[in-house]
Amino acid sequence: MEQWIDPGVSTAALARFANRLKEGRTQLHAMEIFERGNCLVRWGVEPYRCGDKREVYSLSKSFTATAVGLAYDRGLVDPEDLLSRYFPQHVACQYDERWRRVRVRHLLTMTTGHAACPMAGMAHAQDPVRAFFETDLACEPGERFVYSTGASCVLAELVRRATGRTAAELLAQELFCHMEIDNIWWEGCADGSCQGGTGLKASCDDVAKLGLLYCQKGMWQGRRLLSEEWVEMATARQAGTPDNGTPDWCAGYGFQFWQNSAGGYRADGAFGQLCAVLPERETVVCLMAESGDMSAELNAVWALLEEYKAAGRGGGLPLEYLPQRGDQGEAWDSGWLRCEENPMGFSWVRLRAQSDALRLFICDAQRFQTIEAREGRWTENRFWAKEFRPLLFRQMPRHENTLLEMAVACHREKGAWVLECRTRNTPHLLRWSIRRTENGLAMNIDTPAGAMGGARAWNAVYENAGKKRTNTQ
Repeated sequence: MEQWIDPGVSTAALARFANRLKEGRTQLHAMEIFERGNCLVRWGVEPYRCGDKREVYSLSKSFTATAVGLAYDRGLVDPEDLLSRYFPQHVACQYDERWRRVRVRHLLTMTTGHAACPMAGMAHAQDPVRAFFETDLACEPGERFVYSTGASCVLAELVRRATGRTAAELLAQELFCHMEIDNIWWEGCADGSCQGGTGLKASCDDVAKLGLLYCQKGMWQGRRLLSEEWVEMATARQAGTPDNGTPDWCAGYGFQFWQNSAGGYRADGAFGQLCAVLPERETVVCLMAESGDMSAELNAVWALLEEYKAAGRGGGLPLEYLPQRGDQGEAWDSGWLRCEENPMGFSWVRLRAQSDALRLFICDAQRFQTIEAREGRWTENRFWAKEFRPLLFRQMPRHENTLLEMAVACHREKGAWVLECRTRNTPHLLRWSIRRTENGLAMNIDTPAGAMGGARAWNAVYENAGKKRTNTQ
């Protein structure tokens, strides 16, 4: 397990924190805590690591805002600029006069005047920016906060128009190369432009460094990378969010940063990706997780920050993701089975099982793949999955097939083989249950946190389903 804990940190407090997360339906994958620039906790819960590059969902927005900040520092963008400076043809053709009063700050604070996020109509459009401007305004710009991934997408395009570089290129050349951040990439919209508000692949290490840069007011190892003026503007309360749910989502919004109910600000993304900065404590807390209740997750963080310096070094940290062990099963080979039509697009499968291990062979129209798993230990797998994306983000373009980097273990449970697949390049856990039937196999893939919606179930049967077979060597 990847773990570093400063001697001054209470492991008892960390154990209570882990239990609070579990009670709040959050599975912690990786965490880092920094105080005054020093690392106090670096914790990757097996099989996860702090360096895993993974989907961070809307935490991407704070990186996009940072690209805007770099453009601001170079005198190329100002929050008070009218959008007509960057998108004159789009503004000019709008009949609603309110578009002529929309400023860059309204994109940054998600107060453009839309009634709802316009991203659903933008992501698959041939021209996402045009689709943004063709979405009717419902109120005066600046009047009301409406969470908007579409606004973040337009910010990314604004950066490109203002600087001649994409948000990813600008960040890479002006920030990442100085901060030892590499191998970051961004999903695009249907036209190839940067999504801005989601789609970034980054690690806990990378996200913690962004938090440290802001906590240190734009300084990095004695070098100024971002102006203090931008940091103060971006992280201040720029818009009210009074009707936006629980306290941490009602505390206000900056330039693509949330305000915290406990003080300070944060970048966050769906399913529990967090980077909280508390400037008065000079503290940064970064978490990668799969959470079913982000309010409970944040409450656990605030409680930890009150306790982690208290006495209590005794006891080890809980190892939550040790592979399960189950009933011993017989050695068995299903032979090749033809799949019914199924959401994963599989055409043929074959299960070859031993008492404590299995290999699952899978064919579809394009690929032949193998998943290997053992009982009681993790096995690394790379697997192409069809249409793998959470319900929340099915409006966003994705390649039909997604490469999943998975740690997989298996066990027997009530006569079924169960594969626990922990994807390390997304926050999501897959549970794959395979049960032997008279005519072949019954298969079920589910996400325990419900991110993908309901379970995906189908059968794989012998070509001659009416002929019972027992074994194929």
